[in-house]
Amino acid sequence: MTGHGDQVVDDLQDEDESPAADSSAGGIGFAAIVTIVGLVFFLQSLQIHSQAGLWPRMLSIALVVFAGTQTITAILARRKFPLQATRGQQPNGSTYRRVFTAVWLSAYCIAAQMIGFGPAMLVFVPIYMWVMGYRKPLWILIVTGGFAAGLSLMFDTVANVPIWSQRL
Repeated sequence: MTGHGDQVVDDLQDEDESPAADSSAGGIGFAAIVTIVGLVFFLQSLQIHSQAGLWPRMLSIALVVFAGTQTITAILARRKFPLQATRGQQPNGSTYRRVFTAVWLSAYCIAAQMIGFGPAMLVFVPIYMWVMGYRKPLWILIVTGGFAAGLSLMFDTVANVPIWSQRL
């Protein structure tokens, strides 16, 4: 009976959807680069002397905390199990998702400059969720609506910066 349970756990760990940090060199490098980018964004957000700088600061701090944690976790996992980190050398689904995410976020930043932050979010969040595997339309609408409400609350109410009527 225990052999069957162990096999299920092993099968779950081999899947690409595993919540564990990617301990390959590429995974560690990607997480480290995202951490550095978050630090750069945080330093740039300190130059915004109005309340509008609150949102970029919050996002950059979250990026540094989460990506930094993933970097440390991946390094520790690689030190603990060095042979498993080099097991799969061919690109897998997580590699393609990383590349798509980087390209998609860059496109989002460009679009937000041209059409505005709010309208760009209404287009980019649902498409990103669909590509990442979320197929329930109700869930996509709820998450997109939550983002819209959160951004409106943060910008319009707290920072007094209208995100729906103008570009930032």
